[in-house]
Amino acid sequence: MTQANQPRTRLLVLTSRYPYPVVGGDRLRLYRLCVELAKDHELTLLSLCDDPADLTAPLPTDGVFAQVERFYLPTWRSWLASLWAIPSRTPLQVAYYRCRRFTRRAAELAAEHDGVLAHLIRTGDAVADLPGPKFLELTDAISLNYERAKTASQRHWYDPRTIAYRIETGRLKPYEQQIVTRFDRSFLVSGVDLDHLFDAGDPRRDKVLVCGNGVDLDGLDYRFAPEGEDVAFIGNLKSLQNYDAALHFAADVLPLVRAVRSSVRLRVIGRIDEAKAAVLAGYDGVDVVGEVDDVAAAAAGAGVGAAPLRIGAGVQNKVLEYFALGLPTVSTPLALEGFGAVDGQELLVAESAADQAAAVLRLLDDRALAEQVAQAARRYVDAHHSWTQVLAPLRAVVAEGLVSNTGEQQ
Repeated sequence: MTQANQPRTRLLVLTSRYPYPVVGGDRLRLYRLCVELAKDHELTLLSLCDDPADLTAPLPTDGVFAQVERFYLPTWRSWLASLWAIPSRTPLQVAYYRCRRFTRRAAELAAEHDGVLAHLIRTGDAVADLPGPKFLELTDAISLNYERAKTASQRHWYDPRTIAYRIETGRLKPYEQQIVTRFDRSFLVSGVDLDHLFDAGDPRRDKVLVCGNGVDLDGLDYRFAPEGEDVAFIGNLKSLQNYDAALHFAADVLPLVRAVRSSVRLRVIGRIDEAKAAVLAGYDGVDVVGEVDDVAAAAAGAGVGAAPLRIGAGVQNKVLEYFALGLPTVSTPLALEGFGAVDGQELLVAESAADQAAAVLRLLDDRALAEQVAQAARRYVDAHHSWTQVLAPLRAVVAEGLVSNTGEQQ
């Protein structure tokens, strides 16, 4: 049998939430990862759903998945499972997504496939002890994210997630460290996350491959706006990290900018709850655009892109999107983690509210500098952050694992 007519290897993909529509950083990365893997393998999606509507949503016609199966996991059952897990050392989010029917079906399907890819630690436990090639897409070190999120507890004391962050902090890192050993390879987006989990010289580091995030360069045209004056913030504001960043900019940074240039407005683009939208819209100079189909169109005409993150982990998609769109970017050091971009060349980096405001004003006042920064940023993502390029090592690792397994079975 020649290489051309050999049957394709089959890969089972597990997710804790239905990945369509493709919104939010986790879903975007998973989708692009599957697009790349589908070039080599026939993919089956096994997904939990917390919304009954997802069970009857039309199946995707993008050709990424050859087969799709969905299991409904009621929210009340997840909350009950989390409560039962409080006295244990199991991370609450692992308990939250445990489902016996899902685990049984995962084992059945895994036996029919050449390998398994679990998305996040939430689904990893369902297949970690099965035979055959297994891969875990960690994306971020969630323990790093949660440790940083504890600092937001006083600012967002009313958000129940801050209570979960405090409970989870001591559980997640040991769990992430041990679950990596139960998979052939695991994947992270940033070396910062890897260093958080394992010290230099720890042999478990060899079980983890760092593959950064990419950006859809074809869908995000360069649109530098010479006369732009608005500041754009793009992100899923249902996440505490993004909401905290937008609130910080609206409350602490924007007033300093508007004290010098009163016409500057903050344009908030992305999914957001009505209550949080109302809070942000209550600040002078803030326009809450909300969720849109075309991010590029919503950000068109803005003069600066803001990435004022104070909590979080991993590579920030919003920064890559700003770079692709030609939005001169002001970023906190945290939002730049995992990038090779250089302060003063592809963006301006500032920590305090006063320094962020000064950086924004500098880019708005000096549009020649702003254009220079925007052009350098676009060149940077063109050279380093196409999805095909950044995910090529991951694709190679999975292909090698599945081919080796099928060879052993023959």
